[in-house]
Amino acid sequence: MQFLKPTPSTVIADTPTVKCAMAELAPGGEYSLHNHPGSDEVYIFLSGEGEIVAPGSEQVERFTAPMQAYIPAGTSYALKNVGEQPLKLVWALCPKETSEMRTLPAPAEQAPVVMLGTDNGERFPNSEKIRGGMLTFQPNTECGYHSHDGADEVFFFLSGTGEVTEEGEVVRVGPGDVVVTPAEHKHKIKSFDEPLVMWLTVTPNRVPSHTHYKELADGTWERITPRQ
Repeated sequence: MQFLKPTPSTVIADTPTVKCAMAELAPGGEYSLHNHPGSDEVYIFLSGEGEIVAPGSEQVERFTAPMQAYIPAGTSYALKNVGEQPLKLVWALCPKETSEMRTLPAPAEQAPVVMLGTDNGERFPNSEKIRGGMLTFQPNTECGYHSHDGADEVFFFLSGTGEVTEEGEVVRVGPGDVVVTPAEHKHKIKSFDEPLVMWLTVTPNRVPSHTHYKELADGTWERITPRQ
């Protein structure tokens, strides 16, 4: 398990399945028109105001954080800070491409950018490359031990407190903390006396999405989900 308290410019994860980082755009700053031909990209905007322009779909999305965005693979877009304060964000590229940004002209037609709020259940559209979005654990809730076949998971905790257990290691988490769980590693999450709100990415999005286990008498764990 990787546990971080990221600040802008922190690389959160850098694996073959995902590159994720925290960043900040100064007022007037922008990511110029670019395109990831083989990767979906997702954002969570933590504070500030921004604008996403996707010329190929004639789309202009102006937003005030907190918000999410899902950029389908092959979609050309630009992102700009249009507010008077820094635009603070976390992005994830799934899967990681060798070239992080490729400047390309906008295609005549392209899939639209999808803007999402940060309420519980606001999740990315169905994609083979990524699954995730917002998830809230109500107070004193705990999920079962599970893992993800071939898929790394990133958790960014927004509010509340709780703990993450991975392969017996336990860390306490709160607002601004990040946990990265590698593929195949068993993990579970527990909330304490208030809702635990998180943004997460699982890459790639495989079926079945979760591998479950049962604990044996000797304290070891047996996989009960068949491999596909």
